[in-house]
Amino acid sequence: MEGLSESDVGIVEREELMVSRSGEGEPTMRAAHFLQPTVTSIEGQVFELPSSCFSSLPHKFEPKNWPLKLEFHGCSSPQQGWKIWVGKMASLHESTWKKAGIYEAILNSTYSIQRNHDLVLGLAEKWCSETKSFIFSWGEGTITLEDMIIFGYSVLGSSVLSPLETGELTKTEEKLELTRIEIRRTAGRKVDYNLWRKKFMDSGSEIEHEALLVFWLSRFVFPVSSAIVKTIFLLQYI
Repeated sequence: MEGLSESDVGIVEREELMVSRSGEGEPTMRAAHFLQPTVTSIEGQVFELPSSCFSSLPHKFEPKNWPLKLEFHGCSSPQQGWKIWVGKMASLHESTWKKAGIYEAILNSTYSIQRNHDLVLGLAEKWCSETKSFIFSWGEGTITLEDMIIFGYSVLGSSVLSPLETGELTKTEEKLELTRIEIRRTAGRKVDYNLWRKKFMDSGSEIEHEALLVFWLSRFVFPVSSAIVKTIFLLQYI
């Protein structure tokens, strides 16, 4: 975060009594990061919501008339063959997916889910970037750790930037990258989802399962690109 202030990144660092990740033992005083704004005591001054948080959009809910141009990169429809591939891999790796908490999420990606644009816009207009929360007429609300657990995400564990723990995982990552380079060289273009699926589906490759997870993460979880990118490879091990 070099060159950025705490206000830019929305966090503040200070020493507080913190519990361990395992929840065992006594709390210890150590440096930790907190989302802003924060209070250190119930006796402190109540935070006043900045006036800029209150939306300048029309009060009447008519999203078609709003001067907004939005692009939705998520909620992608499943490609042809994806449901079949998931079904075959699920028969082999269902227990692993359930243990990792991604079983239902992977199965959900085989369905076409219609996005309600008005609902998304209606929620987005309530977001306040200064408080990192939604400002509703009845009060303030934001996403909590409990919500993360309900959604199936882990609130513990290592950073996504942590190096791979074993040599086997490193070798698997290298094999995925070598295959990606090979596909790109052969096709003469970026490795899109269709090329990736055709390369691995029913191939019997020793990394077919990892390739499916890369496809799922790239297209349905972190759809930042229309192609398979190397940065996604590490995320399947978190």
